[in-house]
Amino acid sequence: MTNLDTPMDFQIEKDFGNHKLKYIDLTEICQGGPEIGNITIDNKVIPSAFFGGPAISENNFLYIPKFEKAFLKSGFMICRINLQTLETITFGKIKDIIFFDKIENNVINYYEDLNRNKKSFYKLPE
Repeated sequence: MTNLDTPMDFQIEKDFGNHKLKYIDLTEICQGGPEIGNITIDNKVIPSAFFGGPAISENNFLYIPKFEKAFLKSGFMICRINLQTLETITFGKIKDIIFFDKIENNVINYYEDLNRNKKSFYKLPE
């Protein structure tokens, strides 16, 4: 992730170590809103899900905002993808925006707004 990446404008192809993330069929959720799309990792499609960006990684895991639709609410949850097995785990509560900042001491720090004013965190599962 570069300092210029935002949930509305991020790199559609990015290398994470020996792995390549690529977004396909990106579309805005609403006019001027975050973009979501399907993704491939090392040319393998992650099925049945829409993802936003930008993504960050640590060790053999990729962390990416996953778009979720629930009864009367839609938004993003944190998704962890194992870069070796491509297994996904989604956790946390649905947020309007997830704008990742950094991972420190097994805690993922992120913002819930584009101006980076509303900071949140989530303790990552082991």
